[in-house]
Amino acid sequence: MARQRRPKYKKDARVGLFVSCTTNLFRPSLIKAAVHLLGVAGYEVEAPSIQSCCGLVSLRSNELEDARDMAKEVISQFGHYDYVAVLSPFCAKVFERAYAPLLSEQSEELAKITTKFTRKCFEVSDLLLAAPEFGQSLQGFAGKVAFLDVSDAPNLFGSQVASRTLLGQMEQVSVVDLPQICASQVKGAPEGTISPELGAGDLSGLLHAVRSCGAGTLVSTDLALLMELSTHLRRYGSAIELRPVLEVLAGDIQSMPIGLSARVMAGQSVL
Repeated sequence: MARQRRPKYKKDARVGLFVSCTTNLFRPSLIKAAVHLLGVAGYEVEAPSIQSCCGLVSLRSNELEDARDMAKEVISQFGHYDYVAVLSPFCAKVFERAYAPLLSEQSEELAKITTKFTRKCFEVSDLLLAAPEFGQSLQGFAGKVAFLDVSDAPNLFGSQVASRTLLGQMEQVSVVDLPQICASQVKGAPEGTISPELGAGDLSGLLHAVRSCGAGTLVSTDLALLMELSTHLRRYGSAIELRPVLEVLAGDIQSMPIGLSARVMAGQSVL
């Protein structure tokens, strides 16, 4: 497995938060949690009000010209930051793996700009883990948590993602690791561009693992995957709460679990 990139900590570094289309539409509480955590870690955080799609949807549809246009827009919106903090691991993979192949043949100057941009793009949790003693500030959440790792390659020795490491540093949280989901390569897209889809085999094994794990909360790094999984778990009869891992790290227990309405949380009938 390729060595995972890690950022070098720079106190007061200017960080642009790339929120992802799904998060912007469905989970503003996740944006709030990310801004809070990055601020605690010592970064100067901005979430630009105008953000383009990372281009994953166009890549999945094999609309490469549209994907190139979106890549140029994202670079123009975020290229001036010291780091780009990405909420979705799949958007992060698009930046890391797809942008250079998409834009390298446009011009030599654009190729250099793209390379510089991709080198400073990291998932939010990577930037948090890089901050000295950040783990000591994690509090406000207690209980047994099931962690779902999604990657483009098998993790033979356990999850290496930063969010899993940070969860392990929370004193009142016990973590159980669910079977890893290996995301699929997007056909026609540059190598390493992966998509958040659950296969039938993945789903069956995962539902069984969730039911038997004994955790009250299930967390993962990608909101879209959690939203898809919540539908299957409700049909399966599971009462486990699904939350983005950053909200748990931030101690946010006020936001509704994914897939549950306010009426359900209040004990009212939804019929």
